[in-house]
Amino acid sequence: MPAKRKSIEISIKQQAIEWIATEGGGVPSRAEAHFRKRGWRITASCFRQWWRDRDQILAEHGARRRIVGGGRRPLLGAVEDALIDLVYEKRIRKEKVSRSWIASTAIQLFQASRTEEEQEEDPIRFVASDSWVHNFMARNNLTLRKRTNLTTLTDDVLVDRAVAFMKFLEDHKPQMNHERTILMDETAVYFEDARPYTVDEIGARHVVVRSTGFASMRITVMLAVTASGKKLPPCIIWKRKTRGSIERLGGCNVAYQPRAWVDQDLLLNWLDWYYPAVLQSTGQYIVWDSMRAHIGQRVKQRCGEKAIKMA
Repeated sequence: MPAKRKSIEISIKQQAIEWIATEGGGVPSRAEAHFRKRGWRITASCFRQWWRDRDQILAEHGARRRIVGGGRRPLLGAVEDALIDLVYEKRIRKEKVSRSWIASTAIQLFQASRTEEEQEEDPIRFVASDSWVHNFMARNNLTLRKRTNLTTLTDDVLVDRAVAFMKFLEDHKPQMNHERTILMDETAVYFEDARPYTVDEIGARHVVVRSTGFASMRITVMLAVTASGKKLPPCIIWKRKTRGSIERLGGCNVAYQPRAWVDQDLLLNWLDWYYPAVLQSTGQYIVWDSMRAHIGQRVKQRCGEKAIKMA
């Protein structure tokens, strides 16, 4: 593993330049042996570079670590300008821009910008690593943004609710039967990529992502796992005018509902399926969120009949 580069303050560089100009007789290579005795671990090439840039270094403030305009230049050069133009063009069209897209496009542009002769004379291996993408976004004032129009809880409310929930769990954990304690939640699975994240300019007030029109087409999946870590078969809810009881299909359970979402009728069927009367025991819990159907009166009544406590 290569050694980590260590930056050096301008004030130290200025001391070295002054010594080279006086006692060193204007020969920067002499500084290596002199300053090694003082505990400096600096190569002769660094002293030569500082001597070449002495006018700029002496003009800088001593607390800085790099002269203005110093540092490694971007590898792509003009190609990077073309890449940022493509990013803005996609965002103008309200299309999503991902980090992986930036990496793959950068590689394509870099390869297209070099001729075979240039590649043979000066072979450069450019892979558009995660760190390169991060630095590219930082140089061009870009960040990963989430599509706007979503309402979120404040930090204070979120912390209060999390603390109250964890306290409730800690109080009831001794009575829980881990094999009969189920954690369940529903999630929508869209036919179109529903991820709301895209690369956009830092501080942009509106972040809009264009849709193909299939964003509203979805199914609902009910996922469940026991407190012991056993994954239960998922329940897939399809849209159909006529309802149907939960059926076993392959490794999944399937249900039909006019709106393809979870309501109290479906939850009653789900409770009967996952908490059958023949397996009823003490210490049964169901852990889910406070969605309206979860805390409906009929659902609470069914949980009481089956001796299931809700968390």
